Amino acid sequence: MGYRLWVIGIVACLFFSCAQRESTQHEQAAIKVQTMVVTSQAASATSRYVGAIEPVQETPLSMQTTGRVVAVHVKNGQRVQTGQVIIDLDNTQARNALQGAEAALRHAQDAYDRVSKVHDKGVVSDQKMVEIESQLAQAKSLYAAAKQQLAECTLKAPCEGVISGLEAVIGQTIIPGTAVCKLLDVTGFSVRFTVPENEINGLGKSGMVECAAVDMVLPIVLTETGIVANPVTHTYELVARISGGADILKSGMVAKVQISNHQSPITNSDIVIPAKCILLKPEGHTVWVVENGKASRRLITVDGYQADGVRITQGLQEGDILITEGYQKLYSGCAVTDN
Repeated sequence: MGYRLWVIGIVACLFFSCAQRESTQHEQAAIKVQTMVVTSQAASATSRYVGAIEPVQETPLSMQTTGRVVAVHVKNGQRVQTGQVIIDLDNTQARNALQGAEAALRHAQDAYDRVSKVHDKGVVSDQKMVEIESQLAQAKSLYAAAKQQLAECTLKAPCEGVISGLEAVIGQTIIPGTAVCKLLDVTGFSVRFTVPENEINGLGKSGMVECAAVDMVLPIVLTETGIVANPVTHTYELVARISGGADILKSGMVAKVQISNHQSPITNSDIVIPAKCILLKPEGHTVWVVENGKASRRLITVDGYQADGVRITQGLQEGDILITEGYQKLYSGCAVTDN
């Protein structure tokens, strides 16, 4: 009996020793990240505005013929592929017209085939042959028009996108040329905002944008600048293309826009870090840094934006090791290693 207890004790010790070693190894497994050493540099002034997020392109879709809606195949917010059917109109009249045009075309083609055979033998005059050819050409034209009219009873997506503003319902009569919905290109987004006329000439071409619904700051580049000011507000409308964020941004989101000001440089030095490192949390702007080989979240103060990044006035200092990639899987105190 004593021998058995002794064996069981040895096995138990080995088991707990292995388990403890495995646990220790697991705790010490480091998460791979990319880092940079924080340095200071000369800052530049920025101007701040409020704008709205919008897709890079909105395409209004309309029917080309009058008709009663018999089917609506999509919903607002649904992603559609090129050629996907959106709306069907009642095509009874168009189908009947196509059948009639098809019958007329067959008749004209048959007449042409029969007459052309005897025309080659001199039995039919050239004038009669020209008349038959004209009838065939007219029949082909009418058939093509009837086929196109039938196709216009179906609204299809001209490209991939997301449906927006769809209000058509079954039984509704559609008027040609009236937009029934919009097709949004959400492969990228822009931000639209207004700038006072006394500031328009001092703006640079780049900056940053942040939304309350998005937990990071994204860089932007100006793509459109209005050439005529609003006579009431004395403002110009600008559009800037956003780099990234296509998977999380939504059309209509309110955004804070900051654009670098190339005419008002600041002579002091500040910490400037990449915008992608900054996360928006309830407590404010935060970043991940490495302290003694472990990840630590740091609260920072953002002072402004410039072409090469975000200007920081508090929370970081020269020499800090900032995590720039791989922070999505981090937690406070976890071990990290630089790729």
